[in-house]
Amino acid sequence: MDIRPATPADAPALATLLHSIGWFARFEPGSADTHASRIAPLLAPSTQQLQLVACDAHHQLQAYCAVHWLPIAILQSWEGYVSELFIAASARGTGIGSQLLDQAVDAARARGCCRIWLINNRDRDSYQRGFYAKQGWTEQPQAARFVRNL
Repeated sequence: MDIRPATPADAPALATLLHSIGWFARFEPGSADTHASRIAPLLAPSTQQLQLVACDAHHQLQAYCAVHWLPIAILQSWEGYVSELFIAASARGTGIGSQLLDQAVDAARARGCCRIWLINNRDRDSYQRGFYAKQGWTEQPQAARFVRNL
């Protein structure tokens, strides 16, 4: 697998990957072109995020990871937040998820971040099989996730 920064040109393949996972109601209505046109601007280069894609030997997108850099005053430092990590079903178990997380951690260290974190739904296969724990990540049972949709 070739891991590289995502570009707006990856939007159609990323839209296809996200649709194929089947978890996201936003990908049910509308066309692939519509979804790609909405995703493309989100893949523009930025100093506040790192977006990676992994492509196979045939240059087909197989995985995507997004990491954001957040200033945290109480830590007097920065932290990384892995907001998305998606692997095509056919590429799961190949080590690509571990490689993407390793690159995210390396990038966070290079930026001087004091920590990196993510949220994983307990009903997801990755949680059930302990993927993140096996990568050295620690679950914080005292944390609660609150969301306000806008």
